[in-house]
Amino acid sequence: MHARRPALSAVSFTCWLASMAIGTTPVLATNRTACVQDAAQAAAQDPQPVAQELTRRAVEAANRALAAVPARTGQSWTGPLKAAANPWPALFEQSRGSMALVERLLALETSAKRSANDPLSRVRRPMSFDQIDPTQLDPDALKLQRNRDVYALARADVNQAAYLRQYGVELAVVVAWRKDPVLLARSLALLNAFLDHRPLQRPGFTLSSDAMTMPAGGDGVWLASAWGIGGIVEMLDLLGDQVPVPLRAKLDLLLREEVMRICEDWADRRPWFVRVHTPVSNQWLEPSLALVQACMHLQDPRLAPCYDLGVENIAQTLAALGADGAFLEGVSYANQSAGPLFDGVRAVRANGDRRLDGFAYLDHAWEWFAHMNLGAGVLVHTYDSRMMIRPDWARTSPTPSEASVYLSSAAPGALQAARFLLPDADASVTGVRYAFALAGATGPAIMPLPTHANFPSQGQVVWRSSWETPAASTPKALVVTVRSGTARENHVQRDNGQVTVMNGRRFVLMEAGTPDYGAPGYEDRFAGVAGHSVMQVSPVQPASQPRPCTMTVRSLDASGGAVSMDLASASRLARTSTRAVTWTAAGRIVIEDAVSLGASVDAGTEVYRFHVGSADPVMITGNGRSWDARWRGATMSLRADRAITVAQQSWPDAIRAPFRHQVITITVPAAADGLKLDTTVQVDRAVIE
Repeated sequence: MHARRPALSAVSFTCWLASMAIGTTPVLATNRTACVQDAAQAAAQDPQPVAQELTRRAVEAANRALAAVPARTGQSWTGPLKAAANPWPALFEQSRGSMALVERLLALETSAKRSANDPLSRVRRPMSFDQIDPTQLDPDALKLQRNRDVYALARADVNQAAYLRQYGVELAVVVAWRKDPVLLARSLALLNAFLDHRPLQRPGFTLSSDAMTMPAGGDGVWLASAWGIGGIVEMLDLLGDQVPVPLRAKLDLLLREEVMRICEDWADRRPWFVRVHTPVSNQWLEPSLALVQACMHLQDPRLAPCYDLGVENIAQTLAALGADGAFLEGVSYANQSAGPLFDGVRAVRANGDRRLDGFAYLDHAWEWFAHMNLGAGVLVHTYDSRMMIRPDWARTSPTPSEASVYLSSAAPGALQAARFLLPDADASVTGVRYAFALAGATGPAIMPLPTHANFPSQGQVVWRSSWETPAASTPKALVVTVRSGTARENHVQRDNGQVTVMNGRRFVLMEAGTPDYGAPGYEDRFAGVAGHSVMQVSPVQPASQPRPCTMTVRSLDASGGAVSMDLASASRLARTSTRAVTWTAAGRIVIEDAVSLGASVDAGTEVYRFHVGSADPVMITGNGRSWDARWRGATMSLRADRAITVAQQSWPDAIRAPFRHQVITITVPAAADGLKLDTTVQVDRAVIE
């Protein structure tokens, strides 16, 4: 006979309610930490009153947030909430009789055993700056004084949640396959450690400078909330009944707390991305995906409004993303968030909920991912993308998000394109799924897409003379990308009008790329106009502010292309600013610029510049209105409607060694209220190295 459980005391319940509030001070008070621990102990004794109150608050907040949704995708969900089917038993069965597939799983096991030797400080929550594992310390915190500790701890939460989502889930897959008791013990230790992560995301992640102060009520849920939920749910689903019932119950209660936090933060508009309503942001998307994931895992029909809120938030993201398949934060953030987005949509559909069907983004995202691959492993590096070249391991293998997008697409050409570009897979959870899908594919691995694409949602055109794989040993294709920019983007730079040209491995025209956000000179030398081959006068600042710059595609086919752009909105002084770009497969690129300014600029003002792919000085000749420049593999002629001065300077870049290149500058030697400039670049197609 079991002893009667004591009731949850009024003191403990009040303490628990206090622990649910987001902290309002930029320090972690000892009494607050003790309060959370006290509440967790009380809940462990009798979780029902706590769970009921969490559910009540979550549902009340979700209904308030849903009332503010501009346009619902459909009726409220009245069906069951069920976890997505676990795909791994079928994959384990598929591996029987195939040594190649077994070797994939063995590689995953090797990786899991390696991470099992990591210290548990990777997941044990630090309560002070000195306790942060060095591998999880955000270096930007070292630039702070007043906000150092709170910022570092909040960012450590993110890194610990990312660790759990990657290595914890990897461990759980291997345990599900091998039933290894040592790895099971490690998996349970990771989950046990996360019981102290309350909330999963501590406040302070926005305090990136000492001048900033904590918003009233804190800065809300963020990426640690999303990734922590994802890691816990996936591990619990994979491990099944190997997780002791008491531990599962405690983790389910933690997940219910997080459901409530996300709903309340949306209802109260606490996080910045909710307050200014930016559904295109990965910071909006990922907590919303986690909200749906947690509700489906808990399978509590009372949480249907919370599930609805998550689905509606995802729908807003899908509506904001490009119908042409473009991810409006660039390649880096697509590689973070697009995979979870497709996994989430697949889970919602498996629940019998079809409200996320019909968004064109889902049909075309794989095409955008494919077209972002230029020559020699280089990726389209518009926006503030720091993933400008594929890592060595990803020259033949997709990133996890790429794999999820290719695997989730219903288009018959998606897996075919993936097989052509990326015929291998790495030893990761998603990599194994991708390898198993490739094993079942038949037919030749040929690229089904044309060599060119227009993405109007980004104001971006991508063209290549031929498709080549990222791992091609001697790439020879000519590549041209042109970008204008649109008003609804995020993570942008002042690259409006950028023209990038590659020939084989060589850049001909380029930009400075994107180093770490905290790198010296980031705003001036990289993100702003000076880091790009565009008009330089009086740019709109900050560079992260998107500008609506119209692009008209006049022609685009296998032989070349022609586009024109209206770029006036990117400058505070320009009355008109246009750029027309024409190119051919023979390597002739013509750029016609014209700007009229609302006031004259002084003599010596730089009006245009071109970043060129030469580390060595460029040979410049000419005078007055006519100038020529020459460097290895290219010549450039510049013809203006008035006298100009053409010079050069060395410039740092974050794209390719030697990480410096030449910049050709075009200045006016006399005061001027405008300039017309025709630039013709002829690429020597034989010089590809």
